[in-house]
Parts: sequence; C-alpha cells; structure tokens
Amino acid sequence: MYERIGNNIDYLCNFQMKAGHGNIKRGNTKLFFQAARNKQKAPLTYLAARELMRNVGKGDTVLIVTGVRNDPILLQGESDGPIGAAALARTLDIALGAKTVITVEESNLDVMRQVVKASGVMLRDSRDEFVSQEHAVYVDAFPLGEEAGREYAMKLVETYEPKAIVFTEKHGPNALGVLHTVTGRRIKKEDIANAYFLLDQAERKEILTIGVGDGGNEIGNGVIYEEIRQITDYGSVCVCGCNGGIATVSKTDVFVAASISNWGMYGICAMLALMTNKEWALHGPDTERDMIEACIHNGSVDGTSNRPLLRVDGTSVESGQSFITLLHEIIHNAGL
Repeated sequence: MYERIGNNIDYLCNFQMKAGHGNIKRGNTKLFFQAARNKQKAPLTYLAARELMRNVGKGDTVLIVTGVRNDPILLQGESDGPIGAAALARTLDIALGAKTVITVEESNLDVMRQVVKASGVMLRDSRDEFVSQEHAVYVDAFPLGEEAGREYAMKLVETYEPKAIVFTEKHGPNALGVLHTVTGRRIKKEDIANAYFLLDQAERKEILTIGVGDGGNEIGNGVIYEEIRQITDYGSVCVCGCNGGIATVSKTDVFVAASISNWGMYGICAMLALMTNKEWALHGPDTERDMIEACIHNGSVDGTSNRPLLRVDGTSVESGQSFITLLHEIIHNAGL
C-alpha cells in the first residue's frame, strides 16, 4: 500500500506550478522526475521516508542543510528551502521522536529561526539546550568559503553524530567543482556555505543522505547527472565560462525530485505521517501560511521574482495551502 500511495504523492509533488521564465523551459519538472524514478525504481517520497524510518530512532539527530545565498540578490535566501526544512523537522519530531539541527549561512539564521518557530516545533537557543532537551530543533550557522566548509562539515558530524543528513535546495558543484545558479551563472564559493563537503563525512561514517531538488544544480541531483545535462539548456553548457554546465555531481543515497523543493519535503513528511499512523505529523494549511509569512517578513524573497512577495517559486500562499490539503486527503483516505 505504501508504495501505491507514494506514487500518488510523487505525482502531486511533481505537478508543475511554478512559472517558466527566461530560458528555463516548462516541462523539465516531469523529465527530472521520470529520470529519478527510472534510476531509483520506486516512489521517491516513499524511499526517503522508508530509509529515515530504518535509520532514525527516538532521540536521534537528523541534520538538515538548506539556504540559498547569492550576492547581491539573495542575501537572506529565498522561501524555497527553509520552509521545507522546518516542515520536515516538525514531522521528524512527531513521527519518529527525532531531534533536528538545521544548518544555513549566518545571514539566513534569523529567517530560519523564525520559520522554525512558525512551524510549531521547539527551537532551542544553544547547543547545550539542544543536547539536553527533547523535542529540540537547533539552527546552526555554516561558515562561508571552501576551506571553512571542509573543516566545518567534519565538526558538524563529529558534534551531533547525525543518523541522517537531508539536503534541500542547496547548491552542489559540477564536475569541474564550480557552483551555479539554475540560469547558468557562477556562484562564488567564498559567498556561500560549501555544505556539499558533508557528503564526504557521510560516506566516511556511513550516514544516510537524502537530497531534494528542483533544478538540477542542487545536492542530490547527481543521481541523475547525465540526464540533467541533456534535459536542461544549462545542464551541460553554462554561461559563466567554465563550460561545465550546472548539473551537479553531488549524489545522495536517495534523491527526491520535485516541482518545488519545499513540496518534495512535504511529500516526505506526508509519507512519514502515513507510515507511522500520525497524520498530524504533516503540518496544516494555516501553518503553511504562517511559515511563508515568517520567511518573507524576515528578509527572504520569492525565488522566481526575487522580490519579498508571499510566494514560493512563483506560487501563491493559497497554492501551498491547497497542496498541503491534498496531501492530507491522500494520507487520510489511504486508511479508509
């Protein structure tokens, strides 16, 4: 049953709502999804939920990595990413009894904290509080730059000993080691958190990794690297001059493709809620609005317009609320 429901949730998560703009074509969402399904042979949201349940128990820590920063446009990130991270932290607490560390660039700390508060989970102000208390979420600052990222990745894993690391809407390098926006422009490594080094630590420690992405340049998309190079205009040829394309080589154990990364995270939340028989572990429509408002009102922008609008990748608050309502209907009716 769970795989059949996972199919429905996958299809909903990959229904293309966000606008096509510039040279970004409509229809790529479906192609990314089909490639990811062909590679992984099962519903993507189901696979992610199943592996989280196998690897994470009560009191364990999950590390969630998010936050897009790109000078000078996205100084405090965009609304796609942080909201999905907070939603999954909430679900992991209710469904599995797990604690969560969410790591973002320092410039995104306040935004992330406010979104976590809006999600209805217990934000802890210090690492000591996080370690000593149950139902805890801690927001961590990941430093900028390549060398700092390599060192901090090791420190994070050693400090929190996560049982799983989930990346959502987080840039990964191409085969030449260069980071790009979805429109093919280079992102300077000194301007962002180079969190992809966590993959090396995860491999060394045999930690489960999950990636959620919607554009081909985010960590996890390396599972379908060759397909992305063919699907999107900038996949193999970017505009920055490196001639490596935006397709990232950063692979995760499970990759969840989605029309909007937040929606992929919500799909995982819905599957966890279903598989643990705790429907309330998936947040409701009112909380969806609260999280979007917290994100935008504290400095983030809509990633499509790059403006402080109450939207996520060009989709309205009402669309997000309707999406959550449909997910609740799917998992509720699954038990009838």
